[in-house]
Amino acid sequence: MIRAATAPQRRASFYTLGCRLNHAETALIAERFVQAGYAIAEHGEPVDVAVIHTCSVTERADARCRQEIRKVRRGSPDAVVCAVGCYAQAEPATVAALGGVDFVVGNDRKYDLVNLIGDVSPRDTPRIDVSRRVDLTYVEYPVSGYYARETRANIKIQDGCDFCCAFCILPRIRGRAHSRRLGDIIAEGHELARRGHKELVITGVNIGTYTHDRYTIADVARALSAIPDVQRVRISSVEPTTVSDDLLDWMANDPRACRHLHLPLQAGSDSVLSRMKRVYTVDDYERFIEKAMRLIPDLGLGTDIIVGHPGEGDAEFAESVHFVEAMPFSYLHVFSYSERPKTAAAFYGDKVDSRVIKERSEIMHEIRRRKRQQFFERHIGRTVDVLFESVDDDGWCKGFTGSYVRVGILGSEAPTNEIRAVEVQGRTDEYCLGVLKAA
Repeated sequence: MIRAATAPQRRASFYTLGCRLNHAETALIAERFVQAGYAIAEHGEPVDVAVIHTCSVTERADARCRQEIRKVRRGSPDAVVCAVGCYAQAEPATVAALGGVDFVVGNDRKYDLVNLIGDVSPRDTPRIDVSRRVDLTYVEYPVSGYYARETRANIKIQDGCDFCCAFCILPRIRGRAHSRRLGDIIAEGHELARRGHKELVITGVNIGTYTHDRYTIADVARALSAIPDVQRVRISSVEPTTVSDDLLDWMANDPRACRHLHLPLQAGSDSVLSRMKRVYTVDDYERFIEKAMRLIPDLGLGTDIIVGHPGEGDAEFAESVHFVEAMPFSYLHVFSYSERPKTAAAFYGDKVDSRVIKERSEIMHEIRRRKRQQFFERHIGRTVDVLFESVDDDGWCKGFTGSYVRVGILGSEAPTNEIRAVEVQGRTDEYCLGVLKAA
C-alpha cells in the first residue's frame, strides 16, 4: 500500500528586542503559531517564518532592530520575515524599506499574525498592516504564552499608557491604557503553572494603573499567588505614583510575593522631573521609598535613570548623582537620553551635547556598579532561596532570589526550575556565589 506523503511541519522562529512586556507578547504570538501547527525553532535556524518583535524606546533599539532583520534574512533566505511591534508601529515605511522584510505589523494586529501572513511570500513588495490609531480594546489573547525553557513566565495584565512623559513615545505607539479581564489573567496563570513555571512576572506598559471591574493590580497579585503550583509572583517595573498601600501590604505579608520593586526615578532633580512631565518631586519619591523600606526591610529596589535629558545642566546632574547615591537602590538601569519623534522633549531647545551625555552616563554607570556590589555584599553569610534557571558553559548554575539577587553555585547538581536554599559566601561583579544547603 502506498501512503501519501505528508507535508513537512512548518517552522517559525521568534526574536525579541526590548522590554519584558515585549517578551510576554512574543510568547503570546508564538502560542498562536503553535496552535496553528507550527514547530518553534531557535532564532537563526532555517525556518519558514521569522518574526522580529521590534522595540522603539531608544534610537539604539531602532538600530538593533535593523541589524536583526538583516541577520535573519542571511540565515533564512527563503523565510517570510515579519517585523512586528513598536518600531513597526512607529515607523512602518522605514521598516518596510530596510530590505529583507516581507510583512510589517503594528501593535494591535500582531497577535493575529499567523492568520494575517496568508499568502505573503518572500521577495514580494513588503506589506504593511499598521493602524494609524492603536486600539487595544478588541484584542483577544491566547490562553497562555509559549515559553520553551524559561522558569519564570511573564504574564501581561494591561497595555497602553495615559501618562504623557515628555521623553516617551509609548502612548503614541501603544495607545490608551487598557486592562485585561481578571478572569483571563487567572486562567493564563493556571495554564502557565500547569506547564511548570514556578514564578509569574506581572508585566505591562503601566501596570500600576490596572483597573477592570474595580479590580486593581493588588487583586491581580493576590489572585496569581493563590494558584496552588505558583511559588512566586513578581511585580515588574511600576510607576512610583501608582503603588498603593494595598500592593505593599501584599508584598510585605504574602510568602509567595517577591520582595522586589523596580520604580523608575528618571532624574533626581525637580527641575528635570518637571521638564520630563513626571508627576512627582524628589521629596515625594524619597518619602515613598522610606515607607516601602519600612514595611519591607529586605526589599530589592531597582530604578531607571535617564542622563542628558533636555534641560539637564551640570547643577541638575549633580543633584541626580547626589540623590541616587543617597537612595537604597540595589541596581540601576542607566539610559542616555535618546530623542524620540513627536514627543514633547523633541521640541525642547536646551539639548545636551552628546559628549556630555556620554560622560554623565559613565559616571552613573559607576554608581550602578557600586550599588550592585554593596547589595550583593549585604547578602554574604545569609541563606537565601534561589529559583535556579540555567547552567552556564563554565558549569555555574544560576538563578534569582525573590529580591532579585542573582546567585550562582558550582557543581553537578544543576537544580534548574527548583527553588533551593543557598548559603551566600562571596560575590563577583555580576552575581553572588553560594553553596546549596542540605535539604
